[in-house]
Amino acid sequence: MVRLIRFIIDGHALEALGILLAVLFVRWVISILSAPTTSHLPQATSDTLLGAHAPEAPALTPEPTEAPSSPVSMTLALGLLAAVLVLGGILIINRDSGGRLHVVASGKHPDREIDLRVDDVPVEPVLRVGQHLAYPIPSGPHEVHLLDPGVGVSRDFRIDVQEGDALMLSVHPDLCAVQIDMSTLTYGRPTRSTPTLMGGVDVRTLPVVTRFTDTASPLRIPEDGFLSFNELPEKLPQGRTASILTPLPCSLAQDDRSSWTAVRTLFPGLDDAAKRVGYTDADPTRREVTAMDNAQLLELHQRQGAALARETPP
Repeated sequence: MVRLIRFIIDGHALEALGILLAVLFVRWVISILSAPTTSHLPQATSDTLLGAHAPEAPALTPEPTEAPSSPVSMTLALGLLAAVLVLGGILIINRDSGGRLHVVASGKHPDREIDLRVDDVPVEPVLRVGQHLAYPIPSGPHEVHLLDPGVGVSRDFRIDVQEGDALMLSVHPDLCAVQIDMSTLTYGRPTRSTPTLMGGVDVRTLPVVTRFTDTASPLRIPEDGFLSFNELPEKLPQGRTASILTPLPCSLAQDDRSSWTAVRTLFPGLDDAAKRVGYTDADPTRREVTAMDNAQLLELHQRQGAALARETPP
């Protein structure tokens, strides 16, 4: 019973109702099938031929016998069982596990310093990888309060959570996020370039996928996005990509080129990887590529090919 009450307090009232109905139903079926009945003994009869009454037979204690299953009772039991199974299936299918709020903290001990409250209730992280913390949050609308003492600014968000949401909160209104494609930098995959109108003409673009500059709203984490380098998978499946979402001052995230320069400065290891796989300051951004005509695309393709041939040892 204590576990059932705790289950309800944790927000699983429908599941608790289904469990309770199932238990009551099973007990009801058992009580019907095990209910005893008494057999009626024949009464003593008088012998009219002799003109006398035979003495009454001594009363015997009837033996309990199992009642035959009534077709109506069995039909009702099967119907109720089907209803309970359907209800249980609906509860399992519709069970909502909520989502998660993700924060990249600034301090050395983020799990002890970050104060995150959902509807005025403190929430403890369920994941910590370096500066990355993740907090569970139920589905539905919520008021979220966030304080990172390292930046000294408290933040308030209004969030409508759907099941499976992974949302990143900015700890400061002037702290944006930049998504960097790591497919080449970490795994050596061919650089993911902006599609061009010229068939067979591939060009290398800077690995800035996108920039998130609306810090007043939660950022929906992309499917291939990770919030720390330690979380990147060891191997990347064929056809998949992986990227890093890293906080960056909004003043440095005004365009893709300045964002790429700032990220390489903040993470020297990323700069080393960029040089190792051939990224240069002359590489265009994706937006620049979409504005090029065919002649410019062909010239860029040939220039990058020649540079790669010079850097590749014979």
